[in-house]
Amino acid sequence: MSHFLDRSEINDRLADTPWQDVDVTPQIASTNDELMRDPRPWRALLTDNQTEGRGRVDRSWVVPPGRSIALSATLPLPQDATRWGWVPLLVGVAVRRAVRNLTGASIGLKWPNDVLARADARQPWGKLAGILCNASGGAEPTVVAGIGINVHQERDELPVDNATSLHLIGHDVRCEDLAVGVLQELAAVQQEWGGPELDDVYRSACVTIGQQVRVELSEDDAVSGEALDVDPMGRLLVDTPSGPVPHAVGDVIHIRPGESTVPPEPSPRERAAFVDALEQRLLGSPRTLRRADVARSAGVTTDETRRLWRALGFVNARDEDTVFTEADVKATRSVARTIRDGALDEATVLGLARAVGRSTDRLAMWSLQVITDMVIGSDTLGVDSRVARLAAERAVDVADDLSPLIDYVWRRSLAVAISRLIADSEPESHIGVIRTIGFADLVNFTQLTRQLNERELAVLVQRFESLASDIVAAHGGAIVKTIGDEVLFSHTTVEGATAIAFDLLDQAAADDLIPRMRVGLATGRVLARLGDVYGNTVNRAARLTGAASPGTVLADTDVASALAGRTDVRAVAREAIHLAGIGEITSWVLSRRRGN
Repeated sequence: MSHFLDRSEINDRLADTPWQDVDVTPQIASTNDELMRDPRPWRALLTDNQTEGRGRVDRSWVVPPGRSIALSATLPLPQDATRWGWVPLLVGVAVRRAVRNLTGASIGLKWPNDVLARADARQPWGKLAGILCNASGGAEPTVVAGIGINVHQERDELPVDNATSLHLIGHDVRCEDLAVGVLQELAAVQQEWGGPELDDVYRSACVTIGQQVRVELSEDDAVSGEALDVDPMGRLLVDTPSGPVPHAVGDVIHIRPGESTVPPEPSPRERAAFVDALEQRLLGSPRTLRRADVARSAGVTTDETRRLWRALGFVNARDEDTVFTEADVKATRSVARTIRDGALDEATVLGLARAVGRSTDRLAMWSLQVITDMVIGSDTLGVDSRVARLAAERAVDVADDLSPLIDYVWRRSLAVAISRLIADSEPESHIGVIRTIGFADLVNFTQLTRQLNERELAVLVQRFESLASDIVAAHGGAIVKTIGDEVLFSHTTVEGATAIAFDLLDQAAADDLIPRMRVGLATGRVLARLGDVYGNTVNRAARLTGAASPGTVLADTDVASALAGRTDVRAVAREAIHLAGIGEITSWVLSRRRGN
């Protein structure tokens, strides 16, 4: 295997970054030592053959030529010297981002200077990379960040027993790609490391926090306890009998695993008390009322409260159960006022209640899942009681801040819906409105579900839904619904829907996680009802998707006709095809014209 890094390629790809002096050498004793001789900012030195590399406290780090990369980069230090302790930690954030962008691998950070990796959450962590930061003085102080990353090594080529390589966890990458990615992420992180914006990013990736550790300060001095957090100066806070004690990077020789102390599972009574306390924070008061109390305070009958409760989708409660709060009274009173004032009748209010109940139930579950994903990071397969409690507490903590956002989004969405209603109002609106409908489908999704575990599958679906939502919104379309491997979208114009289809294919092709996609487009009248769309146009788009080849957009004749004369789109007719439930139609393969 050739182990000469391509200097020209690396510099060309970094031309639009602050890195204007990236050197590559086939062999060197130590990249850090070399840059420390002239620590001007935005210099970088790379090699895949470092003969006298070292880590913290002068530990040796030497590997065979061509099997890893050693990279040193000089960066301006934060102006606030109290932030300097965070620098090696945030260099780790940059390395983690670069590796994950290239591979999607499971990557963790060990305080203060190790980047860890593993094939999946069932495997132990192995050391993938080490970081050594040397500060230099002067009027504008800089730091030389040295990074050694194991890339191609086999097990017997690793410098220590607890190390791993990208190759060993199933990812073979080009060293040039890795070097460019790390330098790009270092430049991005440096722009933010003067403030606390990235601190929580580090904390969420740090596998040390929450673990029992033994902090070795010297050969005969060590502190054991739970690693609680990283403080504003980048020091590791360790719980001790006398309270939390901070430890700076320079004070520590080793961080080793301590004796595990797994807390006991909470009892059913403790779980119930925990949930009750959080519910009281959310609703503002405890459950002290029966149905009759709510009805009397709100000025309605118990039957009316029962109908509203059911419409909202809540579990039925017996009349004698004490399950209601003052929040229920307030909501019921507001609904009763709307009916009493004649703004809406009861049937309409109950219809709105069903819409709100169904949508908000999904919103609540989705929100909690996103928060739970943040709490557990990307490396946990399940949710234990500790994670569940942390996620629940975090959700309640942010509820007051998110409530105005939810209200704002509903009002903004209502404004858009009103605009569409007015635009669609016409004599023939009773038979539907004109829309271009698109179905996007992930190819070979069923096969993928057999290869991925539940966590990996969830990440894939979330990535797909996020990508689709962003693209559809960017072009002024609307997501009608997502169903696992499919997304149904609509647009008021053929041109807008076509742009969405092209961007979906392009971005899916550029995303290593998302498989190839295909899109079907049809335009015509649809019946829009309760956020969904129905009719032959929808069916036609769905059937065209199934007939499309991977990586293509297949459209009906009405779409192709609407695009006739455009210079940026090519429509090529296929032989007539038979679509189940529709019959024989001519379909058209759409593509961007060259140069557009």
